[in-house]
Amino acid sequence: MSREAARRPLTRPLGVLLSTLLAAGSALLAQAPPAHAAVALTASGSSWAFPAIDQWRQDVGPQGIQIDFNAVGSAVGRQDWNTGRNDFSASDVPFRTRADTGAGDAAQRAGLAGVEKVVYGYSYVPITAGGTALMYHLTVGGKQVRDLRLSTQTIMDIFTSKITNWNDPKITADYGKALPNIPITPVVRSDGSGATAQFTRWMSHSFPSQWEEYCKSVNGVACGDYTEFFPPSGRMTAQSGSDVVATYIKASSGEGTIGYDEYAFAKRSDWPVAKVLNPAGYYTLPTASNVAVALTAAKVRGVDDNTAPDDPNYLQQNLDGVYANGDKRSYPLSSYSYLIVPRTNSLQALPKFSNDKGGALSRFLSYVLCQGQGEADDLGYSPIPRGLVRGGLLQTQHIPGNASTVNPDTLAGCANPTLNAAGQLTILDSAPMPSECDTKGTPLDCKVVNGKPTSGSGSTGGATSGGAATGGAGSTGGATSGGAATGGAGSSGGATSGGGAAASGGTGTTGKTTTGGAGTTKTPGATGGTGTTGTTGGAGTTGGAGTTGGTGGDAGTGAPAADPNAAAGDPGAAVDGGDGQGVEEVVDPQTGQVVARGRGSGTATEVAADVVEVAGRPEDWTLSTLTALELLAVVIVPPLLGRRLLRRRSQTGGRS
Repeated sequence: MSREAARRPLTRPLGVLLSTLLAAGSALLAQAPPAHAAVALTASGSSWAFPAIDQWRQDVGPQGIQIDFNAVGSAVGRQDWNTGRNDFSASDVPFRTRADTGAGDAAQRAGLAGVEKVVYGYSYVPITAGGTALMYHLTVGGKQVRDLRLSTQTIMDIFTSKITNWNDPKITADYGKALPNIPITPVVRSDGSGATAQFTRWMSHSFPSQWEEYCKSVNGVACGDYTEFFPPSGRMTAQSGSDVVATYIKASSGEGTIGYDEYAFAKRSDWPVAKVLNPAGYYTLPTASNVAVALTAAKVRGVDDNTAPDDPNYLQQNLDGVYANGDKRSYPLSSYSYLIVPRTNSLQALPKFSNDKGGALSRFLSYVLCQGQGEADDLGYSPIPRGLVRGGLLQTQHIPGNASTVNPDTLAGCANPTLNAAGQLTILDSAPMPSECDTKGTPLDCKVVNGKPTSGSGSTGGATSGGAATGGAGSTGGATSGGAATGGAGSSGGATSGGGAAASGGTGTTGKTTTGGAGTTKTPGATGGTGTTGTTGGAGTTGGAGTTGGTGGDAGTGAPAADPNAAAGDPGAAVDGGDGQGVEEVVDPQTGQVVARGRGSGTATEVAADVVEVAGRPEDWTLSTLTALELLAVVIVPPLLGRRLLRRRSQTGGRS
């Protein structure tokens, strides 16, 4: 037999095998998402929405979408749009159709307060919801106050310079005890700010005569429906940017300050914010669920009426119903934030904007409106409802070069983890009711007995690292601001949201469970140190925690609280074990699950894991599959070759 004849049968199976491998690889690669060239986008605007935009900007970076966002405030963001500097802008309020009379001389001279004549085609796209929070800095007896409660009238009086000291009787009535004789320093924004616009719109619609009187006393004229430039008076200090306001309040020199800011800036630094009295008579926090509940009363053009998608004000919000929402959970200072994006219409095309940029921007918006909403809660915001998701996707279709693959009518291709099969926000289904101890007029040492708030034991009511302890425990073990205490406390002690217990001890929950785009993750609750009364938590002198009880966020061992001060029963509240001792938790870095729990010096307890999906990039499993096929070929081919060579040798009598 010739060498060619002997080789022919050998090469045939090899050729078939290689062809199979190549075909399989081509099929797998065809399933990978199309590659996009890197595209850079320039944007500026809202610092209120910046923490969310910044996270989403980082999320889409691996897709070749590079976004340079400058958080200079909504007013400058819109100005940058009108001068053609931006590919998109972020603003919490629409383009101005009248002069902003609340602005001072500097803003007027800079051209930031006049009517905004829009030159380039645009659409508004809602991206997130959130609560404008009242951050404050108060220390009593060396301990930070973390359970402040304020009525809307008191807030109005503080920011119109009618209340100027923390020991004012109105604050005492709201809080439940007298605070020190410290002058109040309200912190407002110095730049044109959407946060100021939303705050002053609430003031003008909730207390119209008082707000108009104040504006006239400072500016000589009324401020109108709202102003982006807060008119300062008295001890007020003005700072530029949401992040700068937060930094100013948190500084050691910030004692006595209070300012308005997006909740994200407080939550990410575990800084307390005031509970605000809502129309139902309950003090609430700007948690994701409370904001979502409040905004069910918002009226959005094109969602709640017949405004057409090509109307310039399509998707804009009317928040009058939010301010008056009678739901117990509602947080009054809730609103939406928007992006301003290019639109093909009768106006001029945005200069220097290309189809490549449009493709990148539309893919970014599809991510923000779908997967990105799953991050809202953790970032200190609240997800937007289906109507706004759909409306935003409809506007995305009009961006030149649109490359979004999501169907705006059916939301096919929109992997939004915050919506259920019926298109409803899941957070509304799980939104907890406030504790009855959060009703107006209840004492700080309140506890709930038979569903009713009563005075508990302890001199202060046990402020905790997560906010006010809303249920001082008696013989039945009251609920706390971090969640229900599951083990009854002693006769005079109270379980706190940090996990402190009375002599007989009660057990709390172990942390927070959140749902993100890739599956369910668990965030450990805040752990507690030891001490006779705890740092910021624990019950008062008559109901104090034992020598091993009492916790406070500032003395914890480092596990982050879910919220700076969580509402009663809020599943996001950070709690510890009921024994009052710090608990160390081991978290899987890939899935985010708690896989073991125990004290650092003791034994760890294994935790049953939830089944989660680890969502990697499509190209990761494609390469893994190809590698597996190659390894399979390496295993199969040599034995086949060996057997073939042995057969040839036996047939030729050992001749080659």
